[in-house]
Amino acid sequence: MTLSRIWGAEAARDFAPVAVAGFVQSESSGFRSLYTAHPGAQTATIRAAMADAEPVVDLVEEARMEAFTLGFDEGCRITAEAHGADADIRERLAESLASLAPAPSGMLSTMLSATVVRLVEQIVGEVEIDIERLVQRCDTVAAFIEDNDEKGALHLHPDDIIMLEGEQIGVKLVPDKAMQRGCVRLETAEGWVEDGPDVRLSRLRALLDDMEGRP
Repeated sequence: MTLSRIWGAEAARDFAPVAVAGFVQSESSGFRSLYTAHPGAQTATIRAAMADAEPVVDLVEEARMEAFTLGFDEGCRITAEAHGADADIRERLAESLASLAPAPSGMLSTMLSATVVRLVEQIVGEVEIDIERLVQRCDTVAAFIEDNDEKGALHLHPDDIIMLEGEQIGVKLVPDKAMQRGCVRLETAEGWVEDGPDVRLSRLRALLDDMEGRP
């Protein structure tokens, strides 16, 4: 009994404590290896790899977006052109309406009369003298001469008298440079009678003046 205790005490003195390496106690329950990376480091590595990788290009989607952009730009251009054309039409219409503003009736009548007279004068001035019509006018006016009127005479432009050479008028012809071509004036003891373009223009003016005075 005594020997066993002594041996046990001596045996205990012969053994030295041995340190256990390779493992450390984790703050949490259990153990983990010293060579295992921290979870945050793994996440950062994955994100860096994804950022370095080139994005995959969808050709169909890219073509669709390009077509949409072109269509939108074309629509804007057409709309702008249509708006500009509408603005021009409205401006011309406004100018036309302004030119059609009502004018006083007297002013309008005067303008119309002057226009008609000017056109007739232009036409008369451009028409050549018709010898047959000139002879007819002379005969018509000469019919007013009485048989015993020796003072009766027809006044005509000198060029018209030349045209009447060889014609049987039956009355004395007097050249008068104051007369317009195609006009004849018969002077008698009782007065005078005139016919020709100037006379008819005067009648036209009188008729137009009378129309201007009507309400």
